Amino acid sequence: MFKRIALMMLTGSVLFTGCSQEDEGNHYTLKEATENGDTIVDEEGNVTNLNKLLTFVDMVGNKNEVEVTVSNFYNNQISINELKYDGNQVNYMVTSETGEETNSATCDGVEEKSGFISLQGCDGESAAIGLVQVSEYEINKVRASMKNQ
Repeated sequence: MFKRIALMMLTGSVLFTGCSQEDEGNHYTLKEATENGDTIVDEEGNVTNLNKLLTFVDMVGNKNEVEVTVSNFYNNQISINELKYDGNQVNYMVTSETGEETNSATCDGVEEKSGFISLQGCDGESAAIGLVQVSEYEINKVRASMKNQ
């Protein structure tokens, strides 16, 4: 009887463990985002590669085709914001770390105002979509370094 119960518990734990493990290979990581040159917003709100997003803002303002990825890492969750400007409008798509699309919109443009970078004139539930919020000091510092390159 004891052997039978032990065998059932062992079988159950193997099944439970196998079913509860996620495939770690399909998750987008901070390391991958860094290697890909994404603009990254981490848990503390620190922004890496802000110059990539500011270049996107400038290129959209000049009506030049451009794309950028903004990856948010927060509360052990990752959202990947892909922005593509075709010379006329910004196509915005958000995917999870596994690549599942969670949101999308088409917007008229992008705005940088008081340290807040957002998409404007968007279809869907919200006319504006916030991307990144940083201090104006940080934006000015990054813009100055962009001019020196």
